[in-house]
Amino acid sequence: MRRVLLGMSGGVDSFMAAWHLLQQGYEVVGITLNTISPLSSPDSKSFTLEAEKLAAKLGIVLYVKDVYDTFKKEVIDYFVNEYMSGRTPNPCVRCNETIKWKIFGEEAERLGCDMIASGHYARVIEKEGYYYIQKGEDAVKDQSYFLWNLPQKILSKCVFPLGKMEKKEVKQKALELGFTTLAGKKESMGVCFLKGSDYRLFMETIKPELKQKLQKGEVLNSQGDIIGTHDGFPNYTIGQKRGLNLYRNHGECVARIDPENNSLYTAPKNTLFSSHLAIQKFMINNPAFLATPQTVDIRIRGLDCVPPTPGTIELKNEELHIEFKEPVWALTPGQSIVFYKDDAVVGGGIMERFN
Repeated sequence: MRRVLLGMSGGVDSFMAAWHLLQQGYEVVGITLNTISPLSSPDSKSFTLEAEKLAAKLGIVLYVKDVYDTFKKEVIDYFVNEYMSGRTPNPCVRCNETIKWKIFGEEAERLGCDMIASGHYARVIEKEGYYYIQKGEDAVKDQSYFLWNLPQKILSKCVFPLGKMEKKEVKQKALELGFTTLAGKKESMGVCFLKGSDYRLFMETIKPELKQKLQKGEVLNSQGDIIGTHDGFPNYTIGQKRGLNLYRNHGECVARIDPENNSLYTAPKNTLFSSHLAIQKFMINNPAFLATPQTVDIRIRGLDCVPPTPGTIELKNEELHIEFKEPVWALTPGQSIVFYKDDAVVGGGIMERFN
């Protein structure tokens, strides 16, 4: 019997992933990572209690690991620092790399587990000795974009029981099994540590010293003329129009963020299209893939249903150069860009500069 370590939260996805693994004959060991707040706090106790109850219903052992301090340093502080640098962070991708899957790998070895599983809507495939994340069957719930930076050592052990299912099937099965409350539980969306609150308020709360840096500033057009004011540069991202207090040029969007001078530069929406991007921070599953230029499908955002954009990627002087077949709108420094070939993630990177 194969022994699998399953990441459990307290929601229907991880619970039903556990149920399916048991039906497939796996010995399932659950693990919950406390990232919410110090383990002694009421929030943490409530969070872990849900997972413990669900594990007990299935008769599986659940380990709770307190990772809040590391999570705060690697994910929350990163999140705040990125915004304060004029970038737009992707905390889920950062967490997968530095916290969640890193710890899953370490704990799987410690607990003698052959495989690692989660309730993600994604799949994993092997081709010519390399492992790849593949899109989940449910196009709306597909989470492959957020898993692009998992290393081969982790991917080779991954199991995604829900990858070939749609969310409605998962919930329906939970209902059939009698877990009515779980199936009807409101789905958590967005960044976990924000708990549904606005990220701007969160930043001011967790780091009060930032308030002085979140002052109103000037909005300038591409000619350098002052055309309005803003409420603090971390409150904006590329392409945003809402929240700008403009005297004129009301149709313009944020085109560039200048954190040093607490300034925003705007431009007409139709000028925010880019055909080329060069990045230095990237990962390719099979390094030989870049021996020649490659045609791929490209996603620049993770939570929308916009079809991927065709393009080519080519390695030049240790930079990855990306050419889009059709110009794309509002590329955003700090966000992930992910490359697909036949619905499989072949690599990805972090957007830094573009033209």
